[in-house]
Amino acid sequence: MEHGKQTTPDRPDRDREHAEDLFAIQETLRGRRDAFESIVERYTPLLYSLAYRMLATREEAEEAVQEILIKTYRSLRQFRLHRRFHPWIYTIALNHLRSCQRKARRKGRSNIVAFDELILQSSVPAGEAGPEELAQQGEGERLAAAAIRALRSEYREVFLLRQVEGLSVAEVSEILELPEGTVKTYLHRARRELIELLAGEGFG
Repeated sequence: MEHGKQTTPDRPDRDREHAEDLFAIQETLRGRRDAFESIVERYTPLLYSLAYRMLATREEAEEAVQEILIKTYRSLRQFRLHRRFHPWIYTIALNHLRSCQRKARRKGRSNIVAFDELILQSSVPAGEAGPEELAQQGEGERLAAAAIRALRSEYREVFLLRQVEGLSVAEVSEILELPEGTVKTYLHRARRELIELLAGEGFG
C-alpha cells in the first residue's frame, strides 16, 4: 500500500542503529556529506510511512519526507550526541507534518473526513492487482488506513508512533511531550476506536 514496512516495538537492534546514526552524524558534521546518506536510507521508508498516514496523498507524503530530511540535515548541529537520534528526527517530522496539515486546512482542505469517504479516497486503481489480491489485501489495507485517519489527531499520532513506527512508550512520550501514562491512555483509546470503526464496516 505504501513505502516502508511496519516496524515492531522495542527492536533488539535499536542500539546498533543508534550507534550507526551517531557515527553518520559525527562524520556529516566533520564535512562528509555522503555520510548523511545512511540516515536518508534508514529513515526515508519510516518517515514516508508516517507522512502517508497523516497527509492526503502519496505525492504530499513524498514531498514532506524530502523536506523533513533537508530540515534534519540543516539542524544536525543542534543535535546533542547524548540523546537518541530516533525520537529527535521524529520530532522534526511530526512538527513538519502538523504544519502541512495546518496549511491544508487554511486552503480549505483537510484529511479529517468521514470514514466511508476515506475508504473511497484510498481505493487502489483497477488493474494494479489481481482480484484475489485486491480481495485479500486491498480491502483490509484500505479500511485500516481510513480508520487511522479518522481518529482524533492526538490518538492518531500516538498510535502511529507506537504501533506503526515501532517507537517505545518512552520515545513517544518524549516526542509528543506527554506523560507516559497519557500516551498509554491515548493508545488504548485509539485501539478501541479502530476496532469499533472496523467492526462497523464488517471487518474484524
